[in-house]
Formats: sequence, structure tokens, C-alpha cells
Amino acid sequence: MLDKIKELVEDEAGFEVQRTSKRLRVGLPCSPLSLIFEETPSDDVFMALHCSALRHFNGDRTDLHDVCSWLAASFLRRLGVASTALIDIEHPATMIPAELYGRYLIPAQPEGYVLAPGNVGLGLAGDMIEYLAVFEHTAHTHTSFWHPKFESPLEPTHDYDAGRSEVDAWAQDLASLLGDRASPEDIYTQRLSAGWFYYRTTDGAIAVVESEELVDFLELLGTDPNEEIAGINGFLYTGKGLDNFIPRGALKIADRIFGQDGALATSSCPAAEATVIPLENGVILAKGYRAVLLRHDTGMGGFTRERSLVLERNRLEQERLFPPSEFTWTDEVDGGRFEQLIYDLLECEPGVREVRAIGSSREGDGGRDLVVSWVTPPVPGEAVTEGDTPARERRIIIQCKARKRSVGRSDLGGGILDTLFMYHAEGYFLATSSQPAVAVIDLLEEVRRRGDYFTGWWGRAEIEQRLRRNPQVLKRYADIVRPTQ
Repeated sequence: MLDKIKELVEDEAGFEVQRTSKRLRVGLPCSPLSLIFEETPSDDVFMALHCSALRHFNGDRTDLHDVCSWLAASFLRRLGVASTALIDIEHPATMIPAELYGRYLIPAQPEGYVLAPGNVGLGLAGDMIEYLAVFEHTAHTHTSFWHPKFESPLEPTHDYDAGRSEVDAWAQDLASLLGDRASPEDIYTQRLSAGWFYYRTTDGAIAVVESEELVDFLELLGTDPNEEIAGINGFLYTGKGLDNFIPRGALKIADRIFGQDGALATSSCPAAEATVIPLENGVILAKGYRAVLLRHDTGMGGFTRERSLVLERNRLEQERLFPPSEFTWTDEVDGGRFEQLIYDLLECEPGVREVRAIGSSREGDGGRDLVVSWVTPPVPGEAVTEGDTPARERRIIIQCKARKRSVGRSDLGGGILDTLFMYHAEGYFLATSSQPAVAVIDLLEEVRRRGDYFTGWWGRAEIEQRLRRNPQVLKRYADIVRPTQ
């Protein structure tokens, strides 16, 4: 499949291809952004963007890695191409926690990061190559730093400066706004060639850029206020087939950085008050001369949790967020048949190499029904070093639950961590014919935070989405689910 993707690249003027036995790297030689395609053990192709600033820029390039990846991710979100996860690449030499050696942008929604062999996967690869070409032109037009032209090598004081009194004063003022979120180990700089001040907290949870040019560009890529739906703890975004969430806590931090008294946190429509761009694991906000990235669970996980709260609160909002289903399910879904359905859907899922049954919930083993070998991206907080692929094959336990009501913690049987240890697994996944309760979503997130474990779930909505993609599977299970007449 890599050979066919390489042929697609030849249609884009100026793109170069670097080829190894298992990987293609595609991009312009004068750009910090490239597109990688890498074969996986399951014969699929892992796709991601890689951001690494040009070495024309001197000094630490953390600020460039941050800003360039913001713009690419914002562009893809604006066009409805992908909600991407920003995965930091740690610096291999400096051992300074806040520094970035580069960054991966992994498309999580709507199609994902794994391309199945065949015309569909090849079509997605071709689309991404075309979008990259369009973005390169857009970034070149709207920024002075994307495709820099240096007439002669720059002296350090002409480009990157982390020691001027001017930037020191700016960083101190910003740290006072951040309060206990700031640390003496935070990094900051002034980059004269790009015309900005930059600040990043040690934990990478907050990054701030002061730049009129950057804010103007981000304003073109902001989310349409019509996509915004007020939830309980924040705001849901459902436009262009992408589902994201922004918590009010993030808006409160942005208000402090923008020097305003709760304008975003108390607004009924933050996207009308500032530039708002939700990604898969963070949100970009911009106003005035400042732009900020705040790390949060702003992707499908955060969206699903907030959606569950909205369902519990208001039927009217339920009807707006959940249109009538195209499928009809039996009142009592047989557990064995539901497990077989999930088995067949997993076999069709990109990135899944092997599916095996290891038991049944009817046999008193707590519902540990299936085990899969599944290519997944890094979990939040997992370190990625330069040269290593961000794709990783994991052994994941699948628990299937056929329920009318939401699946609660008591329905999961024994402890999830005990299950992972018993089966030497690296991840846990729940599949239910209803939906996971908020308490279960919280539990899965806690398991993910406590170790290097992948966690996830399919509820009825996610299963129906895959039945639309795989009608051949749907035909085999008309006894439990069928298209609405």
C-alpha cells in the first residue's frame, strides 16, 4: 500500500518522499510539517502528521513546534477533516521537562489514524495529502515564519532570546496571572523573527503566545458558534462530524490569561466571544493579542461524559444531540449474540490484527469475553521519543454487556485492574448495547491515568456507526438489530 500512496504524492508539486521499508514521509523540504505513513503488524497503515521546526531557527525550538502544530490541527478541525491529538516528543538531550523536540498530530476523529488496505484507505491517504498541500499554501500566505527566507545565518540575539529584561517582565506578569499553575521551571522566550513572546508550563498543560499575526490567523480557523451547545460542565461541539467538549474550568484559565473577569466562563456562547478551537486532547483559545493552548480531555471521551450528563438532565437536549436511530433493537438483546456481533465488528475495525474469544459472561468470569491485538496511539502522558513510532500494538480485553439501561460500575464484575493483570493485558474496552454510565466513564479514565493502559468503549451510537460501515455484518444479526423500516 505504501507504493500506491507514493504514487499519489507525485501529483502534488514540490512534495518530497523519504522511504524506508516500512515508512513514507511526505512533505515540502522548506516546511516544519510532514505526513507519515507507516505499515503496522496488522498490515494496515498508520497515518499521522509530524511537526519539527526547521534548523534555520536557532535556539530551543519548543515555541515553533507548539505554534506550528496548533495551526495544522486548527486547520484540519476547521475543515472537518479531523480532530487531532497532539502527542509531544520529548527532547532526548536537555532533560528539561517543558521542552519539545517535536510533535505528532494523530487524527482521532472521524475516520481515525489507521488506514485499512484497499481503495477506502488509499482514498483517505490521498485526501490527507491534498489537505496538506492546501494548508501549506494557507500557512505560507498568512504567516511570516512558516516558510522562512534567511539571507544569512542569524545571530542568537536576532531570533531567539530567553534572557532579555523585556521578556522576563512579560513572563513574570503572565506567571502572576497563572498563580499556582506557574512554576520556576516553566520556559519562556521572545522570538524576534516570528514577532512573538512564548510561555509554556513545565507540565505542558498551558502554553501562551502573544502575537497579533498568530491570533489573526487562528481567527480564520475558529469554530462556528452554531456548532456550540451548552452542557452542564462546559460546552459540546458537534459540527462537521466531529465531537468535542470544552470544560468551563479551561475557560476560567483563559479568562485569566486574557486579563478579563470571567467573560468566557460565564458566557452562553464562548465561540462568539473569542476564537475557540477544540482538539482531541486540548483546546486553543485566542483573543486580543494572545493565544493559549490548554490541555484537557476535549475529544470523544470528554464529549461522551458530558453528553451523558445532558441526557440525565433534559429530554429536549437529548432529542437535539441524539437524532432518531436508523436501527431497531430487540427489547431483550441476547448476550451471546451481542458478543458475536462485537467479535465480527472488531474483525472489520482498522488496526485490529487478531480477535479471540476467552470466555463468556455466562460462565461467571466477570464478562471478560474477547481479547484483541489492536494498534492504538499513545495514551495521555505516555512518553514518545524521536525515531519511535507513535503507533503501538496492544493486547486489549473486550468486555461485552447487553443491557437496556446504562452500564454501571456494578455491572463490570471484578476490578478492571485485576482483569488486566490476570490476562497480561495492556488495555480494557467496554462494548454495550446501551451506553456507559458517567461513573463507568470516570472509572475508565482513572484506570488510564493510573498506568500505561489504553481504555475505551462502544455504546449503541458507536456500534450503529460501524454497522452502517459494514452492512454485511448487519445482515447476520437481524435477530437483535435491523434497519428501521
